[in-house]
Amino acid sequence: MKNTILATLLAACAAVPLHASDAPAAPVAARSAFVTLGTGGGPVIRRERSEPANAIVVGKTVYLFDTGSGVERQMVGARLSLADVRAVFISHHHIDHNADLGQVLNSRWMFNATNVLPVIGPPGTVDMVRALSQAARPAELAPIGSVGGEGKIAIEKTVHAADMAPAMDQPTVVYKDENIRVLAVTNDHYHFAPGSAAAQVSRSYSFRIEAPDKVYVYTGDTGPSRNLARLAAGADVLVSEVIDLDKMARILKRASDLPPAMLPNMIRHMEEDHLTPAEIGKLSAAAHVGEVVLTHVVPGMDGETDLDGYVNGIAPAFSGPVKLARDLDRF
Repeated sequence: MKNTILATLLAACAAVPLHASDAPAAPVAARSAFVTLGTGGGPVIRRERSEPANAIVVGKTVYLFDTGSGVERQMVGARLSLADVRAVFISHHHIDHNADLGQVLNSRWMFNATNVLPVIGPPGTVDMVRALSQAARPAELAPIGSVGGEGKIAIEKTVHAADMAPAMDQPTVVYKDENIRVLAVTNDHYHFAPGSAAAQVSRSYSFRIEAPDKVYVYTGDTGPSRNLARLAAGADVLVSEVIDLDKMARILKRASDLPPAMLPNMIRHMEEDHLTPAEIGKLSAAAHVGEVVLTHVVPGMDGETDLDGYVNGIAPAFSGPVKLARDLDRF
C-alpha cells in the first residue's frame, strides 16, 4: 500500500516543473509595427515630409506598402534593412506612390538579394516591373562583384510581379505567409469617364494587414468608399490619407504652373477622391477601429504651423485616439 502511494506521489511530482523555466514556453507572437516612412501626399517633393511609403515590420521582417521617392533613404532613417524586405504592395499607380519601385528592385539586385521579391499591385504592375527590369539592363551589363566571371543574375529573376483583380468589392486575400495575411479591396480614387482607356485600367486599393498582434488598415488614396468601410471593420489601427480641402484649394488657385482650365477638375478631384477629416471620422466610427493615424498629408507643405485642418471634423463622429503622423513614426 505504502509503495503504491509513494509511486503515485513521485509520478505527480514528476509532472510538475521544478522551475518556471522548465515549463514548455507558450508561443509568443512577434511584435509588429506600422512605420510611416513618408507622410507627404502628392507629387511635390518636400524637405519635411517624404513621398508616400510605409513599412509593416513583424520581428525583423519588412513589408513595404507604396514606394514613393526617397523610400530607401527613409528605411535607413527607420533602421530597416532592404535585405529584410519580404514583399512590396503598391496601392495605385500615381507617381508619388510608385516612383522608387525600380530603385528598390535595382538595389536588392546590387546587394545580391537571394529571395525572389513579390510585388503586388494594380493592373499594370506586371508590365511596369518587366519594363523597369529591362530599363536596368545597362546596369546588369556592368556588374560589380560578379562571381567567377559569369555575371550576376538578371534583375527580372529576383522579382515576381502580380496584378490584383480589377474589381474587388469584398475583402480578398492577396498575400499570406507565416507573419501576415493581407486583404485588399478596390476603393474610390478614380472617376474617369466610363469606357475611357483610363477607366478600364486605373484602379486604387486599400489594404488590411493582419499581423500576429494587431490588425492595420491602410487606405491608400481614396474618397469615401463602402468597400473600404467593410475592409476596416474592427481594425486596431486605421492608417488613413487626409486632406485639408480649404488649404489645398487656396494653393491650387495661386499656382503659377497650373493652367486655369485645369483648376475646376483639380479641385473636384480633391473633393471626390480623397478623405477629409469629417469622412475619416464617419469611416472610423462605422468600422469601430481602435485608433486613427493620418498620413498622405495634403497639402502637407514645409513649414506648416496650423495643423488643425487635418484633424478638425473627426471628433464629432469618432472619439478614439487620432494621431497626425510624421515621417519615421511607429504605431
